This record gives sequence, C-alpha cells and structure tokens, in this order.
Amino acid sequence: MAPRAGRSVRLVDRGVRFLAFLGGLALVWLMGLTVVAVIMRYVFGAPILGAQDISEMSLVLVAFLGLAYSGWTGAHIAVDLIGGMLPPGLTRWTDTVVRLIGAGLMAVVTWQTVRQGLDAAAYGEATNLVENPSHAVFHGGGARLRCLYGGIVDPGGARRTWCVR
Repeated sequence: MAPRAGRSVRLVDRGVRFLAFLGGLALVWLMGLTVVAVIMRYVFGAPILGAQDISEMSLVLVAFLGLAYSGWTGAHIAVDLIGGMLPPGLTRWTDTVVRLIGAGLMAVVTWQTVRQGLDAAAYGEATNLVENPSHAVFHGGGARLRCLYGGIVDPGGARRTWCVR
C-alpha cells in the first residue's frame, strides 16, 4: 500500500472512530435524559417539556453516528448462506456485485432523504412539543451520514475483498 493511501485510510479510520465516539456520547445523553425524565414525571409530577422530541432526535444521532463505524469495522450483521459453497474467485465477484447494489440502494435512500428534507423545510415541519425543525434531521443526520456510510463500507469492503488474502 502506498504511503499516501495509508495516510488516507488512517484519516478515515480516525474520522469514523470520532463519529462513533460522538454516537456513544449521544447514547449516554439519551440514557441520562430518559432517567431524569422518568424521575421528574413519576417522583416530582413535573414532566420535562419536549423530552419525547429530544429523545427522538437524539436516537437519530445514535443510529447514524454509529453506522459508519459498523460499516468500517465490518460489525454489521452478515449472513453467509452460499459464500462457503462457492469458489473464492466467484465469491469475490459476487461480493463486489452485492456491494455495488448496496451502494446504489444507499444512493437512492440518500436522495429520498434529501428530498424529504426539502419537503419538510418547505412545509415548515417541526417536532410536536418543542418545534425543532424536522428538515435538520433529514439533512444533517440522514443524508450526510448515509453518504459517509456508503463511501466507507463499499471501498472498505472492496479493499478487504480484493486486497486482503
């Protein structure tokens, strides 16, 4: 591997790990918010206004910030039904085709997310209680992190499939 390629892989690795760390912080925040909201509601009889809305938006962050890490490290769920029955050369080709199909599907999902975000911005959609704009979740959480996931999983998968023996 060329030194320049090694640096770029390390840079992507650091970026992915940083996003996973932010996802972990968002999860800790979500757990703390849930505990405090339950205590406030049932012990003091004073629920936190908008705790549900904030929890939903935080859950989007938890899901999408961890998505790139799971793709980069290969931690996503994989079912190998026919890979063991095929010759290794054919398995490499089928893996590549499946990854390309996955990248295409991720591009369609990203495009639809951007479209939904533009619609949400045009209609002024917001969360129920605290009225956070919904388009921010579509654009920030959904579309950009899906692009990152597609950019990380497929090249990383191709790198592991073709280069590592």
